[in-house]
Amino acid sequence: MTLFSLPAKKICKKVKSFYQFMSISSSSSLARSIDITEQHIPHRPDYVELIRNMQSLAASGNVNQSLQVFHFLKNIHGKPSIYDYNALLNCYLKSKDVCLHGILVLQLEMISLELQPNLPTFNTLLKGLNLVGETKVGFWVVMVMCKYGFVPSFDALSTLFKNFLDSMELADAITVMELMLELGYVPREPKVILLVNSLSKHGMIKDACLVFFKLLGKGCFQSSYFYNPMLWSLCKSDQVDSALAFFCYVEKKGLVHNECSYTALVYGFSKKGLFREAFRCLKIMETDLSCYPNAKAYTTIIKSLCDYGRVKESLCLLGEMEKKGCEPDIVTYNIILRALSQENMVLEIYNLCESLYGKGMTPDRYTATALSGLLKRGSVGIAHNCIRDIISSGIKVDVAVYNVYLYCLCYAREPEGLLSMVRSMIQDGIEPNNITFNTILKSFCEDKPLDKALEFFEGVDWPEMRPDLVSFNTILSSACKIGDSSVVHRVVDLMEIEGVKLNVVGFTCLMQYFGNVGNVSDCLKVFEHMISYGPHPSVVTVNTLMVSLCKNGEVEAAHQVFNNLKSYGLEPDSRSYNILLRAAKNQRKQILAADTNRR
Repeated sequence: MTLFSLPAKKICKKVKSFYQFMSISSSSSLARSIDITEQHIPHRPDYVELIRNMQSLAASGNVNQSLQVFHFLKNIHGKPSIYDYNALLNCYLKSKDVCLHGILVLQLEMISLELQPNLPTFNTLLKGLNLVGETKVGFWVVMVMCKYGFVPSFDALSTLFKNFLDSMELADAITVMELMLELGYVPREPKVILLVNSLSKHGMIKDACLVFFKLLGKGCFQSSYFYNPMLWSLCKSDQVDSALAFFCYVEKKGLVHNECSYTALVYGFSKKGLFREAFRCLKIMETDLSCYPNAKAYTTIIKSLCDYGRVKESLCLLGEMEKKGCEPDIVTYNIILRALSQENMVLEIYNLCESLYGKGMTPDRYTATALSGLLKRGSVGIAHNCIRDIISSGIKVDVAVYNVYLYCLCYAREPEGLLSMVRSMIQDGIEPNNITFNTILKSFCEDKPLDKALEFFEGVDWPEMRPDLVSFNTILSSACKIGDSSVVHRVVDLMEIEGVKLNVVGFTCLMQYFGNVGNVSDCLKVFEHMISYGPHPSVVTVNTLMVSLCKNGEVEAAHQVFNNLKSYGLEPDSRSYNILLRAAKNQRKQILAADTNRR
């Protein structure tokens, strides 16, 4: 069932308690809820005086007292009328204390007196509900209004339509739009475009298409801005075939595409690796001056080429783009720089940076993070120089850029520079995060002994006043590798104090520590604890155990652990075989070596 098939009753069911509250009313229950006094009632009922007092009390927000006066109008022949009630309601809406409860109390009085509402009654009530933000109740009132034979105004329905859109209640917005079309109203174009855009973004593409086709059938909104969001939604959800069919259908209907329409198809084809079709779209755009490809269209293909590892082709397209007079922006350069850094194409990075600066373009914080791929490929010095130039250029950077630069300084073995950089961050109003401090901690852990690392770990003001699990594992791993028992015990004690539990990495580090100090018994106890209580060991954990056993001459025990790998739900890796083969050969355990090879 689509949203267009939602009956009007369905939206009425969503109304909070308005209908139920009204339906149980009676004149007797209302009389009990109002403490009737004669403070504001003249001794001889005078219509003009009563109306003046009633409106004054309502405008000041005194609902109960204004109703007391309204109640005494019954002493005058033919009164109160629906016009008196409308005046009371309108005056109350002018008060500063208007609320849904007050509107409900006034509505109960109308029902108890069996006054028949007229068009001003409904319009005033809708105005009040809009003031208190009760859009769903407002739509219920519209439905009752239609039941009484009155036609709601275009402005009233437009307000409801807008309010539903603002609160992202898209199903209700479609229901209101459908009612508007039935009454011969055409919603305003910006709001309809917003509805289609919102439906498309939320993956409700079928409903977006139904809205489009319904309005297209009325001859409304034939602009490309209306249907482009649907094209993009289809392409982003890997439905490029459906997008192409929709594109052709719209074209047959005589609607004119723009560059955004074609770019959506370029994106859809490129995302799926259909570059021949994407370039064909680009060629069509180049033959139509009204749809000539812009930087976004070219950048869309360039990004997909980079995602598919075709970095050299993306560089060629960049050159072709510039030859055809379409200047790339910083986003285009950042995308290619990221791909080049991941491939460690240093010369191309230098050339591209030189071209970027030559065009007078200013790198941004994304340029710096785009170069982080160099760190993974070991080109730390190059990344260090490039990112340092970007930071020193005075552009606004965030904590992510500083963290990348700190990573460079860490590998450049410049601990003093690390702390200096953190001070610069804080002076620039950028708060360090745990990644910042973990990077510095890792640098300190490279030095032996670990006194400075432990001092930093315990003395720094961690975000949210505590280190995270990565922080504990960083220093614990370093201490376990070198067998520093004092630091190991200190870190484990701190974890217990902080309520941080060891994960598989932490347990594996402890096993390595016990193996390094020759304590095979405790190493096995840690492993048995993991098997019984968790966390579940990884193949790295098992390899660590086998190394510890082999180092301490327990090759047969290590072989038994190897044979039980599958019972732990694990598969051996190449290192598992190498550990046993090396140990077996060193101790001349030829039978074990042969058995391991057979596996």
